Amino acid sequence: MDAHAVAQPTPGDAGNARWIENLIHALVTTAGPGDDVVAMIAHDQARERIDPAVPLLEVTDRNAPRLLRGAPQAMRRARADVGVFNYVAPFRGRTPAAVVVHDAAFVTNPEWFSRRDRLVLGRLVPQAIRRADIVIGVSNAEAAEITDVFRIDPDRVHVVRTYPAPVFTPDPTGAAADRVFARFGLKRYVLAVGDIHPRKNIGALARAMALIGDPDLELALVGRPALGGEQIVRGARAHWLGRVDDPHLADLYRAAAVVAVPSLYEGFGLPILEAMASGAPVVASNRGAMPEVAGDGAIITDPTPNALAVAIREAMEPATADRLRTAGVSQAAAFTDRAMGEAAWRALGRTMAA
Repeated sequence: MDAHAVAQPTPGDAGNARWIENLIHALVTTAGPGDDVVAMIAHDQARERIDPAVPLLEVTDRNAPRLLRGAPQAMRRARADVGVFNYVAPFRGRTPAAVVVHDAAFVTNPEWFSRRDRLVLGRLVPQAIRRADIVIGVSNAEAAEITDVFRIDPDRVHVVRTYPAPVFTPDPTGAAADRVFARFGLKRYVLAVGDIHPRKNIGALARAMALIGDPDLELALVGRPALGGEQIVRGARAHWLGRVDDPHLADLYRAAAVVAVPSLYEGFGLPILEAMASGAPVVASNRGAMPEVAGDGAIITDPTPNALAVAIREAMEPATADRLRTAGVSQAAAFTDRAMGEAAWRALGRTMAA
């Protein structure tokens, strides 16, 4: 069977891009005899994130022509048995499709999205779900929400969970802290990672930092601004580091006093997984899929300023921090490329059996 995966336009598409990148690698890693993987790309930047051994098919970066003609024609030329797409599938074509829905926030919380995004996602995603042979949820929690929000048969929804990239490992030497100080000028800090967006709840985290009242404890933010993100950053009294590459991000995780993920909603919560794999003490929100991903490897709390402040203080206690580092690494180890690949091949096989 040929699994046809579509890469994101740029690595900057945050967790969605990482998910597709990891899926391609995981499918290749777990492919059986006769299983082939081809990646369809619309932008040159995607080449940098895809295994060079994976054949590439180029399609136009113009959305309508790609979905109307480019993708269906490319899959037909590749004789693909199934295509995998994020959120929006081709408008036509005979190749079976799997559509990945990372979250349904554009339905449950439309106030977090621009008018254009609400209209586009609200129209195209339900259409893609109806046309798709299967739907993929990125966590058990999100699969349940997809089933409920879009009123679809649970048997059509399959869970494929991602994994932390190999660069995210603990630092037993302590050298990461020196590298972080040399690169970013940070010593003691709480780290938040993800595109700066209202649902990331950075304002509540900034207020929690004020409640903690430790003048030597700084707030560091990694990510690019999304809707309203610039205003959130300006109001957070934080070091905004923008986007950083994976080796520097791994060091930021390792050297952090606490990694905080205070989101109001996540379909998965990849920074939780990356931080735990890197050996960081983690505090995460009790919303969406975050408790599922964190397991016993993080302190789970309400995403309010008071609750976050209490949890961060607790996570910085030496004995608690040591416990979280050990438990987090153990929890993250359960998320592997093999587990993702095997789950994906099982799900894609359903398109052949339908």
